[in-house]
Amino acid sequence: MNDLDAQIRAALQAEDAEILAEFEGGVPLHEEMLQLYQGRRRWLNLGAMIGTMGLLGGLLFCGYQFFQVEPLEAGSTRQWIAWATGFLALFIWLVLMKLWFWLELVKNSVTREVKRLELQVALLNKSRQAE
Repeated sequence: MNDLDAQIRAALQAEDAEILAEFEGGVPLHEEMLQLYQGRRRWLNLGAMIGTMGLLGGLLFCGYQFFQVEPLEAGSTRQWIAWATGFLALFIWLVLMKLWFWLELVKNSVTREVKRLELQVALLNKSRQAE
């Protein structure tokens, strides 16, 4: 804890410290994931999650079909390449969707910290005005 944090905490009253205590602990990951499906963008996040499940299904299907190609048939190399290309394309899309979800989690975390800082500044300003 640096000096600024110590000064802020010294300026806070008992009830203000209780409010800040709620923000001290981090939010568990499973609660952060559930918060993605609340708020204004819940339909977009829900649609993206359904799309991600669809991508996973397609990925598994392409992987299964890749191993079902008979190696001695005519054109089997072409089929292997087609199923492997489908698998890799879907894998890249799946990774991009997961990255998008992690970026949403980071955005929500940063927003939560900014709100916490706004609360601390407001409480500090209120305590200085009372003096």
